[in-house]
Amino acid sequence: MRISTVTMYEQSVNSMNRQQGEFMKVGQQIATGRRVVNPSDDPQAASRAVGVSQAKAVTQQFADARVSARNSLSQSESVLNSVSDAITSAKTLMVQAASDTLSDVDRQSVASELRGIYETLIGQANATDGNGRYLFGGFNDDAPPFQKNETTGAIEYQGDLNVREQRIDASRLLPVVDHGQTIFRHGPGGDATDLFQTMETALEALENPRGPDFRDDINSVMRELDNSLDNVLTVRASVGARLNELDVVDAVGGNRMLNYEQTLSDLVDLDYAEAISEYSLRQVGLQAAQKAFVDIKGLSLFDYLR
Repeated sequence: MRISTVTMYEQSVNSMNRQQGEFMKVGQQIATGRRVVNPSDDPQAASRAVGVSQAKAVTQQFADARVSARNSLSQSESVLNSVSDAITSAKTLMVQAASDTLSDVDRQSVASELRGIYETLIGQANATDGNGRYLFGGFNDDAPPFQKNETTGAIEYQGDLNVREQRIDASRLLPVVDHGQTIFRHGPGGDATDLFQTMETALEALENPRGPDFRDDINSVMRELDNSLDNVLTVRASVGARLNELDVVDAVGGNRMLNYEQTLSDLVDLDYAEAISEYSLRQVGLQAAQKAFVDIKGLSLFDYLR
């Protein structure tokens, strides 16, 4: 069977193009650091990599949500620490005011100091998250949750009873901010023995120390302040527990992310040592194909007649 010069020429061109294509493919893999540059390089690995990448993206979304949840809980914890300190200071002042050695003028002075603590508590109850959202108003976070009733002068809760939550993992919806009713009021239903009303009662007793119920009022205020402090400390402990839970979920999520990254690497990343070796081999093959093409291209009828 005769092989024509045209056939030899075409085979040489095809061999050179094939070698050049393989050489360029390995070069592209080395340049990108990926074994699977195009889905056609390894359809099965490419398909699995898509699924792993999607799972990794969801895991990252949960990680971002945990950052937001941690910020909210940390802000709440900071405010609650300040609230508990303020209540403790108020208790100290009430113990001082109950002393028989104090004059009416002295108690007026204590009342003035207590009023400053009262205003501080109102400010803490209306704390914001730094972005203009009120922390303790439930879903009604666009206005101060605690406002003074102009008719009665009492501080009233204007928020709702919803607890803001954040999904920190596929199976966990975490409460990130407690509403103000839970924090600043205590008892069944969250509406008995109000902290602000307790402060009002304390101020009224100190500003009118000669009233017949002065001692009873002071004792009642002390009990209510104890109850309020216990309540705030309970909420604060709950916030701390949720922050600890975030640490645990973060660790699990971090390990999951590492596993996804390793899986992706196994599926699509390049073994540089193997690739460089193949690159050198493809380069030699391409050079050989190019030389063969040049040799065939230079042949003529006279070469066959020699």
